Amino acid sequence: MTSPTPDRRRAPTSREANRAALRDRLLDSSEELFAARGYFGVSVRDITEHAGTRLAAVSEQFGGKEGLFRAVLARRIQPLNEDRRTRLAALPARGTRARRLRAFIEAFTEPMRQRAGHPGWDNYFRFIAQLANSGHPIGRFIVEDFNAIAADFVAHLHTLFPAASEAAIHDAYLHLVAASLHTYSNNLQLDSLTDGRMHAHDIDERHHALIHFVEGGIHTLATTPS
Repeated sequence: MTSPTPDRRRAPTSREANRAALRDRLLDSSEELFAARGYFGVSVRDITEHAGTRLAAVSEQFGGKEGLFRAVLARRIQPLNEDRRTRLAALPARGTRARRLRAFIEAFTEPMRQRAGHPGWDNYFRFIAQLANSGHPIGRFIVEDFNAIAADFVAHLHTLFPAASEAAIHDAYLHLVAASLHTYSNNLQLDSLTDGRMHAHDIDERHHALIHFVEGGIHTLATTPS
């Protein structure tokens, strides 16, 4: 009988575990502060005080504020986009266009819906919404990941609406992005507008409204002659 192969994976040392925990605290603190005050409204000292650590920790862990900022973005955008690509690849090739359009929209939005309500993800969605609309050069750090996933979804929209103009397809995708970020950032605008009768954190209701809104918008944009 063959003996089982021993697992040679080394357990992290206490020093490595402490370093990993500190990294997570810095990422969490940065994400929360960036969401509340924007990148330029937050100093390294603000972040380290919030995380309960030394000022030098940001340089030691990330090489500085910009490196920390990039790590904050990468930590969530990569798994989010992997989920979207998996769903996009599984979309039905047959069926009515209306049904396929619904599945397309859900491939983009469902990964956000499933994560919404978690404080870290809410902070991330809120911060990305700010960043996407700021027009500031710091937003260049999200361009590569943003454009890569955009290309996948734009290409699929072209297969759904082959007669649509390039402008209509790109406008449709960008409005999908904007509406989704608004819906899942839990920004309390709906609560304020309705004096508390409706709530941004009622994710299933907001998701249902989003799907219907985007369905109509994309179909109209893509089928109306320019």
